[in-house]
Parts: sequence; C-alpha cells; structure tokens
Amino acid sequence: MKIFFSLLLIVNIAFGITQWLMPYDQLFEERPEIVVAEELRLLDGPQESEVISEKEAISKNDNKVLVSEKVTNQLLCYTIGPFKDKTRALEVSGRYSGNQIKTRLKSSLEKDYMGVMVYIGGHKNRGEAVKTAISLATKGIRDYIIVSVEDEENVLSIGVFGLKKNADRLIGKLKKLKFAVKSMARYRERTIYWLYYQQSNDRELLSLLDDGDIDKGISQISRQCS
Repeated sequence: MKIFFSLLLIVNIAFGITQWLMPYDQLFEERPEIVVAEELRLLDGPQESEVISEKEAISKNDNKVLVSEKVTNQLLCYTIGPFKDKTRALEVSGRYSGNQIKTRLKSSLEKDYMGVMVYIGGHKNRGEAVKTAISLATKGIRDYIIVSVEDEENVLSIGVFGLKKNADRLIGKLKKLKFAVKSMARYRERTIYWLYYQQSNDRELLSLLDDGDIDKGISQISRQCS
C-alpha cells in the first residue's frame, strides 16, 4: 500500500514539473484533421471561376438564340400574267422598270380553250363528207367546214361554240334529224407570256396593273423565290 501511494506521488510531481516547464497551449495543441481524400480536378476542365450555374447557362444560351434569329432582308417574288399579247407584256414591264424594279419576260406554249365543236365523223373520204353536208343544207343547216387535218380528216365540223349550252342545243336539233352528231372540246396552241420580278420585303408592295389588265384575266401572283 505504501508503495502504491509512493508511485502516485512521484507521478503527480512529474506532471507538475512538466506543466511548469512546457506552456499549456503547446501541451494541449489541437492536431489538424487528416484529409481523407482531396477533391479531384480535371486538368482540362474549367477553372472554378469559369463554373456557372445551370440557370446562368440557360440564360447565355437564350442570348445566343436571340442573336442567331436576327431578321435578315428577304426577297418577295411575284409572277404577272398571263399575257396573250407580247406587246402588252412589255408595256406592263415598263411600268415596273419606271419604279426601279427589273422584270424578266418568259414565254410558254400553252393550249388555249376555244370552245365545244359540234361535228359529224365516220366519213371514209371527202366525197362522203360532202354528201353529208348537202344533206344538212336540205335541212336548213349550211354552216359547216370539212376538216382535213391529221387524225380528223373528212370530219364535218358544224361549228365551235364558246358556250356549251349553245352546242347542246344544236346537238339536240341534229339528233332529231337522225344525224350521228358528236361534240368535243377544242383547243389551240398559242404563246403565253409571263413577267417575273422580285423586290425587298422592306419595300411597299407594288401592283401596277390597271383595270384593263384585270378585265383580261391578268393578275399579280405571289410565288416562292428560287
């Protein structure tokens, strides 16, 4: 027992001497925490100052979209026509040229509707067609033409009518007289003219057609620029 108290006394004396010789703040100095793992950084990645939030990124992207959608000066293209007379087309072209708008004249071969032709066919030769014509004359019908073009040779044309109802009236009359009458639409090929022009979309649209042009079916039509 005496030995135990003697050892305890020696320990207390040693502790007291250590305190007296070493400052308190060094005796109980806090140890820095050990870093478990250091945050990795990609060498090629953005620096911390370059990292932006998702909201900022969306905002920047929106700004880019606004820049890319800048309105450009587009062209508007038009076609004017159809003109059956080249002189009239050139006259209208001059009106636009007077307003610093260049036009291009183009032509095309198109079928022009003439009307409904009433005719009697089935003749083997011209002589048979003449006999039919004489028979018509005895019935009071003297307006006819013997056609001699290819694919319609020896056809007896009794008239071409712009209105179908007039053609139907004559057909009904001839059928009552026992003639094998028929009808067909007639066309003729003719040259049609068109004017093409384009202008800036920031300029007021020009329409220089007069009432006479419009009455003849001439119009200014918007088209896709090529």
